Amino acid sequence: MNSTEILNVTNETTPYEPPFDHTEITLTWIILMPLCVFGIIANFVTIVVIVTSVNLRASTFNYFIVSLCVSDLLSSLISPLHAYRRTWGFIDWQWSDFLCKMFWSIDLWTSFVTSSHVLTFASLRFISLQWPFRFNSISKKHAKVMIASIWIVAFCIGFVPFSIWFGATKRDRTSPLPNSKWPSCTLHIEWLQEFKLFTLICYTLLFFLPISLVILLSIGIAIKVKALRKNRTKLKGRGNDDTSAEKKRRNKENQILLQLALIIASFLLGYVPHSVFQFYTVRVPSLTHQHRVFDWWFGSFEYFALRFSECLNPIFYNIASRKMRQETKNLFKRCLMTSSARIESKTVESSSPNDLRL
Repeated sequence: MNSTEILNVTNETTPYEPPFDHTEITLTWIILMPLCVFGIIANFVTIVVIVTSVNLRASTFNYFIVSLCVSDLLSSLISPLHAYRRTWGFIDWQWSDFLCKMFWSIDLWTSFVTSSHVLTFASLRFISLQWPFRFNSISKKHAKVMIASIWIVAFCIGFVPFSIWFGATKRDRTSPLPNSKWPSCTLHIEWLQEFKLFTLICYTLLFFLPISLVILLSIGIAIKVKALRKNRTKLKGRGNDDTSAEKKRRNKENQILLQLALIIASFLLGYVPHSVFQFYTVRVPSLTHQHRVFDWWFGSFEYFALRFSECLNPIFYNIASRKMRQETKNLFKRCLMTSSARIESKTVESSSPNDLRL
């Protein structure tokens, strides 16, 4: 179904006016497709940089960053499905119902994974400062177990129920129920009460609670860093504050604070609007065309913010870590050198004289 057909869909008795026009369709694809491409490339590059770097693999925290990048990469890959369901597939989802279910299941699965990772990341940062000996006992194996557990639990809580509750179906656009304003590929109305309970419990525990705890942990980390610096000043005296060892220690602490602040900022940017919209859209009926338009724009904005935050994450990782920046540069240099070597090799082969003589 093209955009012209969408805008001409009518009900048997009352013409139905979609909550968007050709301009909104174009705008949606213009915004989401660059974010999709950048998100795929940036997250993939970050994964490769960390996995191939011995120095970066030595850090337990980087295991969580790799896992976060995998989550953001999956979200970027399904972005075109969201763009389709909000525009050409709004009235009639003509792709398979399987793709509709996969979009929602993967979307919530990765969302729960991301929120859990950010909370775990902040918790480990706090532990590393407050109880460094306990943190040193956390091995790479422990980190892998924690990461695997997060993915498995998030799959059971998010992927499984959404693969059952969501799907593509025709919506009654004249109904006052919330589903009349939703795209074809959305929650089945018979699961509305279960979804309301789900959002109340799971969104509170897996979005709002982690957001609150991460903010509190960040404040605690900042206070702890300040206290550590004061203690070092008292022990060593103010005259030794500018030693090279102290400068390195302060730089490392500043990187910890910056990295955590940027990850949290990205998390808040993406998941606060997302969580609020999910609570809003299932509880507010669609009574007028203006309600449908507002819901459409609200849903589009929260998804734009979510995808934008995922694109910011790889940038923030490099901004906050000098080692990450250097390893990223090294990866691009190796790629350029390899490409140059291949071009030179082909040039030499094409220009070499033919040894065969007649």
